[in-house]
Amino acid sequence: MIQKLQRYSLYVFLFSLNFEVWDPLHTDGFFSISKLTGIIYFAVSIPAIIKYKTGSNYKPVLKVILTFFSLLFLINAIHAQSTDDTIIDFTILQNIILFWIIINHVRKEPLILERGLMAFSLGAATLALLYYNGVGIEITNEGRVSIFGDNQNIIAQRMCFGITIVAMLVLQNSLQLKKTRFLYLALTPLMFGLLIATGSRLSIITLAIIFISALVLLKTNTFLVKGLVFILGIVFFIFMFRLAFENEMLRERFLTSLNEGNLSNRDIIWEQIFPLILDHPIFGVGQSGYTTFCMNAFGRYMSPHNVVLEIVCFTGFFGLIVYGIFLYLVFRQGYLKYRESGLLLPMLLSISVFGILLGSHILEVKLGWVILAYITTSLEVQYQKKEKHQQKKESETMQVLAV
Repeated sequence: MIQKLQRYSLYVFLFSLNFEVWDPLHTDGFFSISKLTGIIYFAVSIPAIIKYKTGSNYKPVLKVILTFFSLLFLINAIHAQSTDDTIIDFTILQNIILFWIIINHVRKEPLILERGLMAFSLGAATLALLYYNGVGIEITNEGRVSIFGDNQNIIAQRMCFGITIVAMLVLQNSLQLKKTRFLYLALTPLMFGLLIATGSRLSIITLAIIFISALVLLKTNTFLVKGLVFILGIVFFIFMFRLAFENEMLRERFLTSLNEGNLSNRDIIWEQIFPLILDHPIFGVGQSGYTTFCMNAFGRYMSPHNVVLEIVCFTGFFGLIVYGIFLYLVFRQGYLKYRESGLLLPMLLSISVFGILLGSHILEVKLGWVILAYITTSLEVQYQKKEKHQQKKESETMQVLAV
């Protein structure tokens, strides 16, 4: 019973991540939909947490990310100037705990996260349907669409994830679904339409790279089949992205970037924070020190919109190396999964995460940690098969010795 509750609470939680800032109870963000469902998932996981024994395959990943968090805590403490300054970032800590819980949940149910990601994609499609029906829409002066007050780039990232997940789970069918699964592909144009409406250049570029990467990396039985798939894919790619650039707002944003180098003020922020990095290159200035710098330089907190620069500001290049080792261990799992079975989804989601690292946020974003947990555990089925094989060999050896 508890396992079933944990399973379905995970599905609901992942579905709700598409509504992360929606606060129907008007609690000033204290209880958004995703926070409520996240608390429920954590609560029903408590009986299982007591029994968790994290597998040896995942301990290096967890040790490295805990090392990074400990470093962040120490640097925050050193640079804190008042009790109001951040010393323990509870949001990042909660996300690391979520990462650990999901890893152990997957160890009990190896395909649970694939099903959960499908639930997330259904949530993304639901958000797209709300957009098409005019529910919760806000439009900026530039003509960019937001829903329930959420950031346009984050909405676009969710659509990019949703499209990738649906396409790969349907086409490679790792969940062994029936032929009716192809009906899910009808959701992708809905999500693509909302992605375009957000005007997110980074997500459009990321999706294009994912599409081309999928065509190149796809393993088929014969070269002829691969060639045919590649040609049809390129034709479809040209059609879809030509359709995207018929959107005047999106086209103008790309032209502005190309002609004027306009990066939505990111370049101005980066130029300002480089002296800070040069002054504290090894260990950074912590979150409190960075906040103080922003107040003096900009008059308010300004995110660099680049996770690499953010980590360097917080923990210096030492922290960046530690976090880089964490990402290497995670992405390596996705590559090994592709090499062993040809499954593309972990590799393609790694590309999405890499895009976020260069132009957005991930440390405090729940969805990013869920995706990292999926990539990390993508080899779990193989691990369990090896464990069973090893146990069988040990059992046979013991029987021989007993005789």
